[in-house]
Amino acid sequence: MKHLLKTLSAARPVMAIVTACSLAPGMAAAQAALDQDYTFRLANVLAATDVTAFGIDKFAELASEKSDGRITIEVFHGGQLGSGVETFEAVKNGHLDFAADSFANLASITPAFEVFHFPFLFESRQQLLAAMGSEAVQAQVNEELKPVGLEWFATFEIGGPREVGTSKKKIETAADLAGMKFRASRSPLEIASHEAWGAAGVTIDWPETPEALRLGMVDGLTVPYASFHSAKFHEGGLVKYILDLNFQNYASVIVVNEEKFAALPEEVREILNSAAAEAQAWHVDFVSQYITENIAAMKEAGVEIYALPDAEYQAVRDMTIDSVWTQFTGRDGMSQEKIDLIRQEAGPVGDGGWGYTR
Repeated sequence: MKHLLKTLSAARPVMAIVTACSLAPGMAAAQAALDQDYTFRLANVLAATDVTAFGIDKFAELASEKSDGRITIEVFHGGQLGSGVETFEAVKNGHLDFAADSFANLASITPAFEVFHFPFLFESRQQLLAAMGSEAVQAQVNEELKPVGLEWFATFEIGGPREVGTSKKKIETAADLAGMKFRASRSPLEIASHEAWGAAGVTIDWPETPEALRLGMVDGLTVPYASFHSAKFHEGGLVKYILDLNFQNYASVIVVNEEKFAALPEEVREILNSAAAEAQAWHVDFVSQYITENIAAMKEAGVEIYALPDAEYQAVRDMTIDSVWTQFTGRDGMSQEKIDLIRQEAGPVGDGGWGYTR
């Protein structure tokens, strides 16, 4: 797999997360004459209104455009073909062409992406995108994916880092987190972060999360702004407070079956890779405006969005890093060498922002 880094503009040098496979030089805008039609199925667990869906739909649109309509990507949003684990397994077993869901839900199949979940690993969006788009980082992850037959094809931001949303209790100090129950994905590092706060992480699949919150099975959840908004947690008082904590980063990854993808004609792979690269670059700009609009809409609906005082933020950061990093560094897929590589490739913090206006 050969990967790209793309700088969108000199005025705002943010690198796109681009992991499209074996993209040949000069193919970014290429169109190839194909001798037959190709149809691929892509399962996206997140809803058609989720921020990731816009990038995935753009990928499908570009693949058709670049192939003069001979490549069709049939996209199934909203878990129509199964959960994240089920669709990733289907790709692994060769029964599905593409599967998209958060890195977190690959944890039961491979630990290759778990290192990205280390809390407070990145201090800005610039660092996140630089690390995700790093050729060296992608090569390391793909080497770890080989035993399960998967390949990292593309990545779309889920809509910012994880924040803390609650329905009844406003978190104003580090101590306020203790004793709470938060909905968690299957990421062990997300659950461990909750536990570092003295809280509990309860694994609940995304489609069932609103009802779990409504029934009081959990007190809140830790997801990005775009996920709060797309799932309508701001409606009906389901979430009343969102703490701008930025404690953990994750993204939506598209995987392919390594063997099946390699068996496609070269011109088909080139078109798919080119479409993915352009869609990801487009999505970086789209996400910034999208999250800013989401935040404004949630505030207008009555959700209080706020940050902790510096001392309390530092207390949460320190206790999370002290507990989780010590616990997980050295495990499969989370070696110190890999962490060092990611931090090196992340580069400078830049302006320290996360691409949205709060």
